[in-house]
This record gives sequence, C-alpha cells and structure tokens, in this order.
Amino acid sequence: MNLSNNHPEMKTVVETFVIEETATLIYDNEDLDKWNKHVEELGLVGQTSIQVKEKSPIPFMPLKRNLVEVFSTLCPRRVAVKDYDVTPIPLEILDLVALSIREKYFDKIEIWYDDKSPDPACIGLIYPDDESRKKGYSWYMKPYLLGKWADVKHSFAELTELATKRYIQEESHRLTMLIRDSQRSLDDVKQSAFTKFGSGINGFDTLPF
Repeated sequence: MNLSNNHPEMKTVVETFVIEETATLIYDNEDLDKWNKHVEELGLVGQTSIQVKEKSPIPFMPLKRNLVEVFSTLCPRRVAVKDYDVTPIPLEILDLVALSIREKYFDKIEIWYDDKSPDPACIGLIYPDDESRKKGYSWYMKPYLLGKWADVKHSFAELTELATKRYIQEESHRLTMLIRDSQRSLDDVKQSAFTKFGSGINGFDTLPF
C-alpha cells in the first residue's frame, strides 16, 4: 500500500516510557540477579515495592501526581486495555502490555482517552501493598506510564498547558451554570414560598413582602 499521499494528520506518533537504566534487567538475568542481591543486602525496602519475586523491577516511568491530574483531565475515560475499542493500539504499546502481563508488573492495565480527541495513554496500576490489594483500595494504586499515542506529539509541558486550559474552561462553564441556576432559584424563592405554604397564612391574603 502506497501511503506517500496520505494526509499528515493520519500519521500516529507513538511514545514509550521505558526507563533506559533498568531496561537491561528485563532480559539480562545476570544483571537482574545482581540488582536483586544488592536490594536484599542493602535492605532497600522501598525498592521491594517495585519488585516482583523472580521478575524484573517495573521498568516504566512512574506518574507524579501533577501528571496524573493532567492525564485525568485530558483523558477522562478509563477502560481496561482488553476493552478499549476506539482506535487501534499500536504494536509498540502492545509489546509493552504483553511484557507487563508476562512479568506480572501490574494489578491493572488501562487505556485513558477522551471521546472528542482520543490521544490515548496506556497506564499500568499496582497496589502498594497486599492489604490495599485485598481491600481494593484503588485510590492508593501507583500509576505508571507505559506509552501514549496520537496524531500530534506533545511534550509534558504542552500537555500540562492543554490540561490547564481545559480545566479552566470546563470549571468556568460549570460554575457559570451553577450561578445561573442559583440565581433562578433566588428569583423564584418568594413564589416557591407562596406555593409551598399557600395564601392566608397569619391573616395575609397575599405574600407579606
């Protein structure tokens, strides 16, 4: 198939977020054994939270809280990766999903997207401990970014700017509607009282205002 004349907007930009320094631990058993040995010998308790016994540590970029808010704003729809049906998931992303499932990195893998402009992101989620996992405390889950894809590549700074603009626009609209509805209720309060309590109360045939 000749795609030389295909529209530029149909080109999908795929970005993956594998931490290069730990990438060798995925396939190099000798390096992985050394890493596990150091973690154990040094008592690095924090490292054990991203470690699965006999598997490589999670090699993907953890999402900081501000970036979680950015992706939540730009991609408010969240579905399990197996249920995503809006756009094709690129092969590069599927490779990372397959790796994650094989290595049992995450408790959940989701696609976050927007109905209007999908620009999806693949997010891996893991409970911080067995107690949270047992009780299903999903708000404690640690998110990791496996990859994202779209027709236009945006930096994290650009995504933050887009999320800020969208939040201001949507929140301003919500508050404007709230003010309008409250003003209507305020304007109607006398008539509502008259309807609720009727006329002739306390000797008045009309409202005593």
